[in-house]
Amino acid sequence: MKGKVLFLVAGAAGYVLGARAGRERYEQISSVASRAWGNPKVQQKVGDLEGRAADVAKQAGSAAQEKVSAAAGSVAGSVRSKVGGGSADGEGGGGGGGMVYDPASASGVASVDEPLGEQHHTRMPND
Repeated sequence: MKGKVLFLVAGAAGYVLGARAGRERYEQISSVASRAWGNPKVQQKVGDLEGRAADVAKQAGSAAQEKVSAAAGSVAGSVRSKVGGGSADGEGGGGGGGMVYDPASASGVASVDEPLGEQHHTRMPND
């Protein structure tokens, strides 16, 4: 359906731009298009499609937000396990070092209470 509509729109645009009938034919086509666009049934369909598009966009945004949250939690858990063996709830475990939340910190960023040791460098795909 979308392909047919796109084909018709492109064909109409090509005809209007390439028509050799002159200004009269252009005005006639423009008038027909304006009447069609102003038709209440067409405007109702446009409104319906706008509403459906907004709903789909909201659903896609919610799904994307859920996936990003899940991925962020997974990465955070992975980092915690590699840095200091902290538990999954974000608190450092025992006296083994690792990530420590500093509530007095102005930025609210976790600090590391001991060096990480050997540093690993990962090549990015675009390097």
